[in-house]
Amino acid sequence: MDNNERVTLTRAIQEKNGCCLFKCILENLTYYETPKIVRFETKWIGCLSLSVKLFLAIACSYLMFQRTSYQIFDRSPISTVTVKVKQSDYCSNHTCRKTSFDVNDFIIPATENSAVTITTRIVEIEHVLKTCYNRTLKKNSKLYPSIKHQCYERSHCILPPYHRQRNLFDRNHLCWFKLPSSHVRYNYEALNYIIFIKHFVEFTQLGLIRHNLLSKKITRQYLDTCEYDPDNHPLCPKFRLLKILQMIERNSSEYDSMFHYGSLIGIRISWKCNLDLSMKYCEPMYEFERLDVTPYDTNPYEPGSNFLISRHFFRPNDRELHRLHTKIYNIHIVVSVTGEAGQFDLFQTTTSIGSFLGIFGTGAIVCDLFAAFLKNFQRVKHEN
Repeated sequence: MDNNERVTLTRAIQEKNGCCLFKCILENLTYYETPKIVRFETKWIGCLSLSVKLFLAIACSYLMFQRTSYQIFDRSPISTVTVKVKQSDYCSNHTCRKTSFDVNDFIIPATENSAVTITTRIVEIEHVLKTCYNRTLKKNSKLYPSIKHQCYERSHCILPPYHRQRNLFDRNHLCWFKLPSSHVRYNYEALNYIIFIKHFVEFTQLGLIRHNLLSKKITRQYLDTCEYDPDNHPLCPKFRLLKILQMIERNSSEYDSMFHYGSLIGIRISWKCNLDLSMKYCEPMYEFERLDVTPYDTNPYEPGSNFLISRHFFRPNDRELHRLHTKIYNIHIVVSVTGEAGQFDLFQTTTSIGSFLGIFGTGAIVCDLFAAFLKNFQRVKHEN
């Protein structure tokens, strides 16, 4: 065989191999097969398969519609809360007659946002700055028979800023002496204070902005007359403090302790909006909770809610510095806003449907396991 014949034969073999390879690839790409189906005549396996598939169908339907698996959710809203306190026009408690102070005298803006502090009890203690010598006090204890010295074990007391800058000869011996008289004031009218809450909430992912005065039910006439009630007026943004205490504390005798020691109350505003429905169903829900530790007697820390302020002054024709310590017991109200908004999303829907179809495959796996271990699988397969 000459060289030309060899070259021709080689080309023919290569072309044949190339055609075979292309044909093989084409057959594999266009080939389709189905798994072999084995039919079991056993009734209990059929009932088991029907029960498992029915259970999975109910579970998937519940997840799809009841749990709204076809929606995309925004659970991190941005909120802004404004809290104002107003005095009620009438008094619903006989103790209101014991005090006659304006509401502005007992409302202190809180240091944090979305909160308000309502004063319930004020204790004022006065001190006077005097020279303190332990030896002199021991020998001449009658000099201050009605004054209590508060720093026996310290060489000097903490002075106000004014006296820290002065070059006093006996500065290290100046101390505060407590005067025997103290003044206590109660604010019983706080039970009838009206708390007005105005807040905005924004779901940035879905572009939704709502506030608690957006409903068509809340008009100017409605706001003038309504007070929050979970059954009759669930959307009214005006809350009477007495009503809040009744919802968080059923024991009415506990109110005196809350006024005496102070208390901490949380108001939680929750939004749950389905944007596939009408916006009239997107409304706030209010929840109330007492946050301080009870009972007060077993509280290892200082019970209730209180803080201390002081101011310094000179009396007329008196060169001694006086300090007025004011301990304010209060009901501290903190408002928090949470929410969830959902909307139909095609990608989330297809993902949920694919997951549910995959779950249906577990029904066949369960039946195969029962057939393999509780029945002679090879025999049943051979007979069919």
